[in-house]
Amino acid sequence: MKKSDTPLYLSLPLIMLFVYTALSKLLAPEVFRKAMLNQPLPEAFSLLLVWLLPLAELAVAGLLLLPSLRKWGFATASLLMTGFTGYVSLILWGYFGWVPCSCGGMLEQLSWEQHLGVNLLFWVLSLYGLYTTQKSTTALLKL
Repeated sequence: MKKSDTPLYLSLPLIMLFVYTALSKLLAPEVFRKAMLNQPLPEAFSLLLVWLLPLAELAVAGLLLLPSLRKWGFATASLLMTGFTGYVSLILWGYFGWVPCSCGGMLEQLSWEQHLGVNLLFWVLSLYGLYTTQKSTTALLKL
């Protein structure tokens, strides 16, 4: 494996995660809509997120697929994972007063603690991917 391939290999699990989660939402929109309406968010915002989240997840996957935009994909993935991880943390700390229903797909089988662990793993992966793309961009600028 060449060092220049590192961002590609770091992006693959993130692409799979974001495509999987987006498709699970888009293929069962009514299930996702009901789950979003159970969240401790204003109803109008929850309904906006029903379409915004899967589209954002697909956009991030698209950015990560393209080498010229991969840095932006890692940056956006880092932001999304920060938000998702923060939200799960607030749930675990009892901030909302109740535990909303869990995510769909494979993540609904996890406890909230396990969900936090998965989110942290993907958050670190996205940050490391961003670091490697920044590092390679900086190296190219020095040439």
